[in-house]
Parts: sequence; C-alpha cells; structure tokens
Amino acid sequence: MNQITFAVKCAPNIEIFKAIKSADIKAVELFLSKRILSSAEEVIKLCKEFDFKYALHCPNDAFMPEELRRVADGVNAGVIVCHDIFWEDEWLKLFDVFKNAKAKICIENIKCCHDSLKFERRFNTSRCVDLEHLQMEASGVFEEHVVHLLANAGHIHITGYKTGSQLWHTHIHSGPKEHLEYMLDLILRSGYKGMVVSEAEVQYQTANEFRKAADFFENWKKKRGVL
Repeated sequence: MNQITFAVKCAPNIEIFKAIKSADIKAVELFLSKRILSSAEEVIKLCKEFDFKYALHCPNDAFMPEELRRVADGVNAGVIVCHDIFWEDEWLKLFDVFKNAKAKICIENIKCCHDSLKFERRFNTSRCVDLEHLQMEASGVFEEHVVHLLANAGHIHITGYKTGSQLWHTHIHSGPKEHLEYMLDLILRSGYKGMVVSEAEVQYQTANEFRKAADFFENWKKKRGVL
C-alpha cells in the first residue's frame, strides 16, 4: 500500500458490507471465528461481490490455519492479525501454512506493546498496533515511543477511546475530536503506510456510524493535506 487507507472491522455479512460500501469505505478487516471459517468458501464468495481491500483477524476460539489460508488467498488479503494465544507448536504450524503467502502475519498488542517482538525476531512477522490497548497499557500516550511503534507497524487498530473514558471499541468519531485527530497525526508523523482500522462493536456497525467515521477521517485528511 502506498498511503494510509481507512478501514473498518466486521464479520462477513452482506448487509454490513452494503452499509460499509454506502459510506464509501474501501477496506475491511474481517472478524473470523470457528463458525465463520467452517464456511470458508461462502466467505470468499461473499467477499468477491465487493471490491474491498481485505485484512483478516485470526479467530480467537479456534486454530484453523488451513481454512484461514484458504480465505486469505481467496480474498487476496494483505494482512492476518493474530492475538498471542497459540501454543508453540500451533505457531510453528501457522507460519508453515502461510509460507510464501501474500498476507503478512501481524501480532496484535494486548497487554504489552512488545508482545510481538519474539515473533518478529524469529519469524519475521510484523506488529499490529492497537492504539486502544496501548493507551490502556500506558495510561496515556508516550509520544516518541508511540511514533516509533507506528513507524514499524504492519497494521493499526484505532477506536474512539481516550485514557480514562469508557469508549471501548467505538468508531473514531465517537471520542474527543482533538484527541483522535492527535492520534491520527502521530500515525501520519510516523510515516506509516497501510490500513488504519476503526474497530467498533456490532451495535456501531451501521450505515450512519460508518459514514460518520469515514467523514471524520476524510475531514482530518483534508485539514492535514493528506492525499
């Protein structure tokens, strides 16, 4: 990718996809589960009806690397996001299944922003920087450290969260405008190029909410002169 691409996260669902498309959003991170991946071909068929750029979020309730690879190849996904939940032999299997894949495996920070370093060092993976998790970990934003993390990120999650608030997993327009623009400014300053995913709960995955999120991002881009 040669620019910052705004994206949203959701399960593969035709009505939600239509709502995303109506908001003129071009990229999606797919939430996946054991149930969803059990119908991998149906997921691929649905995704091919929409011209989104796709990333995948590895399921947290199952280890299904072959099905995950099938979907990744089928939708031409650029990134696979994983939590650090697998046993060592499972990680080895996952990396073997994704050998020579287009999709880059990114490990998401949950409790610590350095969770992924052991994988980066050994398996040449990348890091998914979740800015909500990061602010909860540090009780704020250590600016120079955050810019360094973002500069080396392979994928980014952002929400409306600000330290001390209860805006967990809400779209970026839900939080304090100045703070969320500041977080986007840090991403821009870092030189990061790739998806920035507004990660919101299902109740916020509506056409109106998607439009507000997309408008927030586009207005920020215009103010900063970002193409």
